[in-house]
Amino acid sequence: MAEKKKEKEPEKKPEPVIEWGVNLGGLFTGLGEFIGQVAKLAEKAELESAGVSVEPRRPLHGMYGVSVRVGPTGPVLSRFGTIKPSLEPGAAEVREPLVDIFENEKKITVIAELPGVEEKDIKVEVEGRTLKISAGSKDHKYSKEVELPAAVTAELESTYTNGVLELKLKKKAE
Repeated sequence: MAEKKKEKEPEKKPEPVIEWGVNLGGLFTGLGEFIGQVAKLAEKAELESAGVSVEPRRPLHGMYGVSVRVGPTGPVLSRFGTIKPSLEPGAAEVREPLVDIFENEKKITVIAELPGVEEKDIKVEVEGRTLKISAGSKDHKYSKEVELPAAVTAELESTYTNGVLELKLKKKAE
């Protein structure tokens, strides 16, 4: 009869015994969570001391950014977005409409997105090379100043359809 070889079982190392019955793994996990909470509180206190409200007033739906285009005098940096980059209370209540500017030899076309307002509530002003667009209704308020790429005449064609304002401005002869 063949003898069965016994497979050698790996030696079991004895687990360390802590005489006080404390589970150190749980202690470190709890300590990590505690440190995380303290860091959040410190950040909140730092923001509040700087005058920034950290409590959400209402959900913000919007975007903000910067675009760069090359103009005749070099790069032109312009802001865009639906919210103003400000820490002031209520700054998000007046939104900046998204605006596109197109230029050819004779005219400048400006397209602005102003959803939620009626055409009668839109105000457009041209002062020199600055175009000011503002609009407001009960629920929506917009305001934007745009630097035009060229001087324009007082002639202005305007259409407003489905929340999109299109302005056609005639260039001044140079």
